[in-house]
Amino acid sequence: MIPIPTGALLVLLLGYLPPALVLSAIDAREHRLPNRLLGWMSGGTLGGLLLVAAAVPAQRGAVRTALVLGLVAGVAAVVLALVAPSLLGMGDAKALPAVVAVSAALGGEVLIGGLLAAAVLAGLAGAMVLAVARRGGVRFPLGPILLAAPFLGIVAAPLVRQALGG
Repeated sequence: MIPIPTGALLVLLLGYLPPALVLSAIDAREHRLPNRLLGWMSGGTLGGLLLVAAAVPAQRGAVRTALVLGLVAGVAAVVLALVAPSLLGMGDAKALPAVVAVSAALGGEVLIGGLLAAAVLAGLAGAMVLAVARRGGVRFPLGPILLAAPFLGIVAAPLVRQALGG
């Protein structure tokens, strides 16, 4: 079992999870992630992580790193969504900063495990959609898989730690 910071876990469960569940349901049904709910999720995640940094001085470095990683990932995702919208939707790009920040705040193994697990699941889902549709250009909602990344990362973190020799 890997140690998970309690403050980051509370942010995940209270600030991130409720809007992520609603966003996942909407994306599965309508293939879109509404800006208002994305803002609620991002704000809850950012605010929660800032509260953790203020309340637990030992976590300030980890929170700072998590927020920088979220910002960098978000900028890269928005650029990708603008340049190649068939690869990544803008809603998914706007969700990525909160996903990366909360995953990184939970620990490096959680971030790596979550992103790898989400990538594998997205690839499998895409392959299944193509096999069923039997034609290219068919889209599937990536949001639910992307938004599950922090939770997938918690499950995969022990495997990542073992793979890294820990």
